[in-house]
Amino acid sequence: MKNFLTMVRGLPFAMKVLLASAAARSLSSFAILAYMPIYLYDSVGMEGATIGYVIGGSVLVGTLSGVYGGYLADRVKKIDLVIVLDIVVILLNLSLTTFRDPVAVTAVLLLTNIASWTMGVAGSALLSDLVPSENRTKVFSLRYSLQNIGAAVGPFLGIAALAAGPGGPFILSVVVIGASLVPLLMYRRRFLPAAAGTTAPAGHAEQSAGKQDAEEAEETPKFRQVLKVMGADRRLTFFTIGGILSIVVYGPLLTFMSQYLVLVEDRDTAYKLVAYISAANAITVIGAQYALGSRLRPDNLLKWLTIGIGAFVVGLIAMSLSTNAAIIVVAVVIFSLGEVILVPAEFSFIDSIAPANLRGSYFGAQNLIHIGIALGPILCGFLLQHFAPAAMFYVLIAVVLASWWFYVIGCRVTAAHREPTQAATEPAKVGN
Repeated sequence: MKNFLTMVRGLPFAMKVLLASAAARSLSSFAILAYMPIYLYDSVGMEGATIGYVIGGSVLVGTLSGVYGGYLADRVKKIDLVIVLDIVVILLNLSLTTFRDPVAVTAVLLLTNIASWTMGVAGSALLSDLVPSENRTKVFSLRYSLQNIGAAVGPFLGIAALAAGPGGPFILSVVVIGASLVPLLMYRRRFLPAAAGTTAPAGHAEQSAGKQDAEEAEETPKFRQVLKVMGADRRLTFFTIGGILSIVVYGPLLTFMSQYLVLVEDRDTAYKLVAYISAANAITVIGAQYALGSRLRPDNLLKWLTIGIGAFVVGLIAMSLSTNAAIIVVAVVIFSLGEVILVPAEFSFIDSIAPANLRGSYFGAQNLIHIGIALGPILCGFLLQHFAPAAMFYVLIAVVLASWWFYVIGCRVTAAHREPTQAATEPAKVGN
């Protein structure tokens, strides 16, 4: 904790603001997410199946749009893109306080998810630009901790905001994002990188940023060319596949455990256990994220990835053995340590292989791993319907071990085909 607080105090002002903004957006998003099914049913009149299609489809479209969003972040000033997207999300959330037409609401949700996922990619690229390479993994871990705090607090605030009326959660979202937007607007020049990993002095920020933007505009290829470069990069391909497979396992933890527990326990016990699982996961991720994530470096990623995958395997085996509350909680704590390790490890790996002028595009491609969150409940639902309930855990173990193998290949290709200093400056050689 002492090291954690020391690092936070030592961060430049711009990084503190970006981290606070990330936490605010997470809180805002989860405040609405918890309420969204109720809103779509009561206020818009959608049926249960339609609600699932709208919410799931919006997330899927947003995830896919992140690929182009990353490319866009490489073409413009990243801080300007972040500010514009914040304003767009504010306006879209405001519109949901008045819209009741299902088609209009669906369109708004699609646009909101596109803006939000693009925001996440642009924010990662901006943070990477401003943070020295030796501190990036620590900062990404810190950001993930703060985002999880926002995710834990957001649903409670969203439900409390309902006291103000059906539009309360949306107003709360607008207020939170608006508050986080103020320092971005007031100190915009502090978020303009003057050189790799540094923040420009206020007096020279505009000039240096303008020069850098001109250079990047010339250096960044067209979108089709960027797709070809990323498609040829086997390191990115292997890690993206590994990320999709691993997030199938840890992304929808509450969903697949709910699916499982309602089959093997009575509903009251299942609901109680799901609450324990949610609390144990949140506390572990928030409490252990910085302590473990800060230890990751590009040269020890494979070791930590192996430990993280091992934590998933041990946790899944323990979950399959008993529904005793104490055993389930211990199993979830062990399982959650895998999530604590994998999330910053993936960011660190992508940051280490991304060419400087394609950093946003690479983070956008890495964003595709979230497709696995949609695949997980489908896979688990199929397994629970056609096989013994415990079989679900062993298939998930096989999936996460497959993800580890793709991570191993990605790390080996990285070690075999480039020097550590070449990737940032020679995008044409990516994948050779």
